[in-house]
Amino acid sequence: MKIRQIVVLCLLTSFFCQSVMAAGMSTSHSLESGTVSITNTQKRSSWVPVALLFRFDAPATGTITVERRTGSTAFLLTSCAVSNNQNAVWVPEAAIPFNENESLFITSTITNGTVEIIRKGE
Repeated sequence: MKIRQIVVLCLLTSFFCQSVMAAGMSTSHSLESGTVSITNTQKRSSWVPVALLFRFDAPATGTITVERRTGSTAFLLTSCAVSNNQNAVWVPEAAIPFNENESLFITSTITNGTVEIIRKGE
């Protein structure tokens, strides 16, 4: 390969990797156990939660709590009482970056539904 081809290949690879990292990530989790936790296991990247979308099978009443866990320390991000609703949404007011080994921890007393966690890479 010529040096020009290698440089172009490196630039294209860098461009596509940045596009993938900046793109949104969405995962759905059951609330059956009452807890959901996702941890950033990447050394050189971080992500921020964009929204949490809760869907319940029937109108439900209970409490939802969202925390950021760093080591053994928990930081309360939000807590919400839900009353006779089938949906709940949390959108952070500011970007909250999750670095390596930091976890987004969700507890819910309502266990008949799912939570969709929408994140984006930073």
